[in-house]
Amino acid sequence: MCIVDVMIPVWKPDGRLQKCVERLLKQTVDIRRITLVLSVDSTWNGEKVEKWFVNKKKVEIRRIPRESFNHGGTRHDWAKTSDADYFLFLVQDAVPVDNRLAERLISCIKNENNAVVYARQIPFRTSDEIEKYGRYFNYPSVTEKKTGKKLKNGGIKDCFTSNVCAAYRRDWYEKVGGFERDILLSEDSVFAGKALMLGASVIYCAEAKVFHSHYYGYRTQWKRNFDIGVVHRQYEKIFKGLSSEQEGVRLVRYTAVYLLKKKRADLLPRLFLMSGVRYVAFECGKHYKVFPRMLVKQWSWDKEYWRRREHGRKQK
Repeated sequence: MCIVDVMIPVWKPDGRLQKCVERLLKQTVDIRRITLVLSVDSTWNGEKVEKWFVNKKKVEIRRIPRESFNHGGTRHDWAKTSDADYFLFLVQDAVPVDNRLAERLISCIKNENNAVVYARQIPFRTSDEIEKYGRYFNYPSVTEKKTGKKLKNGGIKDCFTSNVCAAYRRDWYEKVGGFERDILLSEDSVFAGKALMLGASVIYCAEAKVFHSHYYGYRTQWKRNFDIGVVHRQYEKIFKGLSSEQEGVRLVRYTAVYLLKKKRADLLPRLFLMSGVRYVAFECGKHYKVFPRMLVKQWSWDKEYWRRREHGRKQK
């Protein structure tokens, strides 16, 4: 019998976290423990979350200072405390579609050559049409197996993985070395790239589904894509040769056609402007070293990351 542990980073959640945990507790695969790692600061102490799950024996609450949170380091710190066979990571606003999410994910990585599997993301009904098509495009209805052979001459999606909802084999997690300890974001894709280079496979499981989508404004899109560009520069060994521009052009073109079919031509200006913001931000991120550090911190989503670099306090 396999042991499955779940970890969810939490900061100022809404009711979707409650739905997420409730559905995880009803999975067909028995989940041993669900750990909620709360990033607390002077504006939020997490008491509401404790009240939500006070009677849930399988739910464990941990707290860390908000400034110490890191997408890779915080998840890795938790993984070191678990002896489970499989690690399941979700985010606080991802809601399992049904009670077979964990079952379907785990079944995909029971093969010892498969290191990680990630779920399909279904947009919430309230999402706008641009966001909806973005989820359809990036998370199609067909399951896919990715290998290192494909990585050598493919596009950026060939090492893409998403910790919005993903399961990892413990043995491969340890073999790869876990997540990067101090990284802006994309800890999941960096891990996947390393696993592929070591001969593992990465699985996209279209049958395992979570509801998840966002509305990002121009400012947030800039910060997010700037940070992605920084990561691509810092981990050039993994991302070099993987075309992101080609995939981006395809997304814009197909989204435009989708909007026209939906008779939402009024959204085309926002689509093109948003796409331009994302592209310029990504390119600036890739060349972050040529910009003044003050500007880099303003453009980035995670200012604490840059403060740590300035003071030489990289997380271990």
